[in-house]
Amino acid sequence: MTGPGTTSECSVSGCTVTFDRGVSAKASVLGIDVELIAVNGDMVTLGVGGQQVTVPVGQSQASNGTDVRVSEVTDDKVVVVFATGLNPN
Repeated sequence: MTGPGTTSECSVSGCTVTFDRGVSAKASVLGIDVELIAVNGDMVTLGVGGQQVTVPVGQSQASNGTDVRVSEVTDDKVVVVFATGLNPN
């Protein structure tokens, strides 16, 4: 699950996507198109399946049936976890 300006790592419980800042970073995650739209301080705005969602760093927000959590923001990258709600056995 990669796209331009992104890298990802997935498991049963979800995917961790690292968006590069300063580029048009997009990916398809769990069948949903996601993109990094903006970072304003500790607020990250993402496009998730055509919906815009703003998530504070370290917090979660539900969007398009998935839990979106921003885990890290640096000058170079934004790390977002998309959870499926499934737990590995």
